Amino acid sequence: MPSPKSDAAAINLTPQTKPLQNHPSQYVAMHANDPVHWHDWSKAVLHLAQQQQKPILISSGYFACHWCHVMQQENYQDRAAAELVNQAFIAVKLDRELHPDLDNYLLEFARQTTGRAGWPQHVVLTPHGLPFAAFGYLTNAAFKDRLTQLTQLWQTQRPLIEQLAAQAVDTRQAAIASTVNHSDFKAHLYAALHTQADTLSGGLAQGSSKFPQTPLLLTLIQQTDLGDLDEWLQLTLEQMQNEHLQDHVHGGFFRYTVDPQWQIPHFEKMLYDNAQLARLYFLGAQRWQRADFLATAERTLNYLETHLFDPANRMFQSSESALDAQGREGGAYLWSIQTLKSALPSELFNELNVNDRLQSASPFELGWLPRPTQNHWAAIRRYLTTPPQAIPRDNKLIPGWNGLLLSGYVTAYSVTHDLAYLQKAKHLSLRLLTLFEREPVPRALDAQGQPIGWAQLDDFAYVLQGLYALQKIAPEAQHRTAIARIKQWLENDFRNEHGWQSNRDFLLPGQQRQLALPDTATPSPTAILEGFQPSPNLLLPPDWQQNPLPYASYLQTPQP
Repeated sequence: MPSPKSDAAAINLTPQTKPLQNHPSQYVAMHANDPVHWHDWSKAVLHLAQQQQKPILISSGYFACHWCHVMQQENYQDRAAAELVNQAFIAVKLDRELHPDLDNYLLEFARQTTGRAGWPQHVVLTPHGLPFAAFGYLTNAAFKDRLTQLTQLWQTQRPLIEQLAAQAVDTRQAAIASTVNHSDFKAHLYAALHTQADTLSGGLAQGSSKFPQTPLLLTLIQQTDLGDLDEWLQLTLEQMQNEHLQDHVHGGFFRYTVDPQWQIPHFEKMLYDNAQLARLYFLGAQRWQRADFLATAERTLNYLETHLFDPANRMFQSSESALDAQGREGGAYLWSIQTLKSALPSELFNELNVNDRLQSASPFELGWLPRPTQNHWAAIRRYLTTPPQAIPRDNKLIPGWNGLLLSGYVTAYSVTHDLAYLQKAKHLSLRLLTLFEREPVPRALDAQGQPIGWAQLDDFAYVLQGLYALQKIAPEAQHRTAIARIKQWLENDFRNEHGWQSNRDFLLPGQQRQLALPDTATPSPTAILEGFQPSPNLLLPPDWQQNPLPYASYLQTPQP
């Protein structure tokens, strides 16, 4: 499949052109009127930085991210902070969902140099694209201080910065993936889980926040030799569905909680999380014969179909925002006593009052996040449901994430034998096949169905996995032909003598050697693709023994 032509020569990057105006990404476009002179990511950015001899400040985030909105309000829209950026940096606004390979590279640099990473993520690079500093959300005063410090360092220590940045890239490139015995890896993975499993609240005992770690859980639930980890895995599914990671009113799961007991969610909801979690709960219902897990799985798919399905484009949109239409975090989900009294008949309010102890201090600034009551919960839910159109959404459609949902529908049918799920899987697969007949295959579509960017390794891997799963239960010639075509494209565009790479074309010097990718919130695409070529050995980076959990997807059941 031919690679798209570079747009570097076609873009005139000046503050007056407002390059973010009418950008197809809602996240990028919302920054068009910031006083910061933002640029869209392209080769032209490197040309401009080298021409002006300024470092590059890349700010990466996504539309549903609460702290990304706060960062904009406090810093990017502040003229004093914007002036500091404009004077000393070439500023780039990046939608991480459109550039996952670059975003993962920046996050990994941030983790290695600061010990933490998250959105909004900021990484500063030399004019030739070598990263040398990273930071996340900062208050206005701290942001301006950091910009001033970085400007002074660049002006006074530039040769040393460039030397150290180049050495760091060389070191990272030297860490080429190596082969590891499958049994050895499983033993290390299980040992690590025994030390990191939270046996009281489920999930992993890693800091104050709790993420579902769905790729890890999906791998484990397909293993038959978990021993006492089986009990912890079942506890994890119970806690995630029973506490506040799940939205008990609308269905679906929030991105994560900021506490280790799953009580205080950040309120964004992502297609990729819910697609995987639906599949996880169908498998949990099958493994332990749990009707409650089955109900959670079905409710999660219903949430996606009600809130994120775009009938015009016949695909699912990427996310719902943590903020409501008034810019309040959790505003679509939280209720004060006054609003509950107004919304509910008195007998239903009394039921909720007893259940949630509404006379105590509210756990959130905006009030309470309702949980199921023993009686009348279905009626209460109907009164407390926020219409989907009232919750801001990121309306771009990402084929790879829809591929994850395709696998979810196939699993739903395999567990329940409900033909409706099989029909939905077939409809979604046909829509994806139309996109994968294009050259180039788009990374995403906008709300009008127009392509944005071009597909990366994860898009091909997730759709290929879904098509393989569907082909196993409902063989069709067009799926077989599409699978063969996609595999050929992968071999031609994403594989070299060492293994897979995350993108066909890299703009930064340090990106080329990411050959054995870890799990993130989504499964490792290289793990999925290695599964199509079963082997007793795995391709993993040399440091896998120190932290095997991010590579759990390499234990997934091999594909035929």
